[in-house]
Amino acid sequence: MPLAVVIVGITHWHAPRYMRMLAARGARLVGASDADAISGAAVAEQAGILFISDTDQLIQKTRPDFAIILPRHDRATLEISTVAAQGVSMLVEKPMGRNAVEARASADAIRRYGVFASICFPNRYLSIWSAYHKLADQDALGTLMHAHFRTINGPPSRYIEYGVPWMLDPQISGGGAIRNLGIHGADAIVSLAGDRLLTLAGSHISSNGFHGAVEDFGSAIFSTSDGFTATLEAGYTYANLQEGGDYEWRIATTGAYLHECNGRLRIHRRGGVLEEHSVHTPHLAYEKMANAALDAFQSGSQPPVPVEACVSSVKLQDMIYGATDAVDLQ
Repeated sequence: MPLAVVIVGITHWHAPRYMRMLAARGARLVGASDADAISGAAVAEQAGILFISDTDQLIQKTRPDFAIILPRHDRATLEISTVAAQGVSMLVEKPMGRNAVEARASADAIRRYGVFASICFPNRYLSIWSAYHKLADQDALGTLMHAHFRTINGPPSRYIEYGVPWMLDPQISGGGAIRNLGIHGADAIVSLAGDRLLTLAGSHISSNGFHGAVEDFGSAIFSTSDGFTATLEAGYTYANLQEGGDYEWRIATTGAYLHECNGRLRIHRRGGVLEEHSVHTPHLAYEKMANAALDAFQSGSQPPVPVEACVSSVKLQDMIYGATDAVDLQ
């Protein structure tokens, strides 16, 4: 039998990507819910699927095998808890809440009900990471020195065009570019830091471009006591709506320098020639990420991206927003 799947949050701007992935995989999209009953019903009707605005009723009606959770940030814990309580496994869109307290509550609900849950972190599937781990396996990295992660996408007006104006209300979204886009860089920094405590060395957020209630650009620099330095940039400052915008992932070690930027990966090893490759940009990694999660679920394996990774990344975001100067991410 094909996998039966529901989407919680059908008006989310990433929903079409997941619908295409499910269709290509041969899964059955059996229904959808959304906090916006009118818009949600319209999107579901266009897609030809059942719509029930209340997620609990949707789950009871359709009895799915799996749920893709794309919630409004202020409703993340409620929607995740509702699905988990019904014993349904899930793929969960970041950030699982407006702040680390809410993200932790979402993670606790998943753990309490013991369901499979993986986080939508497509940037974990960028080519730079496979190159990095290959060098690590060859013992060719040496000491990790510094890293930089930038994600710049189109202007905030795109969220109005997408039909999700709530993204521009910090009381609902929990923030702007740092909360929405910066989480990918935050996850990368947390992954590289490992067990080391990260300290916020400096940060700045600004809304001087569009003068909205949420920031349209933010940057931060983090460090560890042994000298690792990481910088993060996130913005709604790309001039058009081109898929992927502008991104750059850079990792420097004493043995290698890895640099991925806008579809090009460069690897320079000590004593070696410069390697250059054309690679997929981040927006094309969603299908790979989602398929990896569903493959793991169907094979009985562990989630590819555990929910704790999201909690740690949101803690890092909270540091930028001024919650604290340092935090234990474990």
